[in-house]
Amino acid sequence: MKKIVLMLTVLLSISVNAQESQADGRRIDAKALIEKTHKTPILIDVRTPEEYREGTIPGAMSLNIHSEDFKRATEFLPREREIIVFCQSGDRSNEAFEMLKSLGFKNVSQLIGGYEVWRKANEQRKDK
Repeated sequence: MKKIVLMLTVLLSISVNAQESQADGRRIDAKALIEKTHKTPILIDVRTPEEYREGTIPGAMSLNIHSEDFKRATEFLPREREIIVFCQSGDRSNEAFEMLKSLGFKNVSQLIGGYEVWRKANEQRKDK
């Protein structure tokens, strides 16, 4: 059941990112959409589900690094896509980054400073 939920989360994340690409009302063909969705990074919030519910980066999926299912869930991640992991401040995302690299993921990054730094930067951007 958890695998099904995870697969649906991954697919929803990809779908949401694809829909955001069309938000301006332009028409797009299937080839261009595939190209765009393959360039959109997969954002993974490795914090607890409670932290995720309190706020996250739009489009990010929740995958708790300390969950028993974390390693198993990575089997459903597309290896050809860029993956960016983040947590609150950087410790857990570093753990996730190292684990994904050890599992053979090549295009993995971690957000410097985590969600808290992103949230503050996003608030400053909105204030301008």
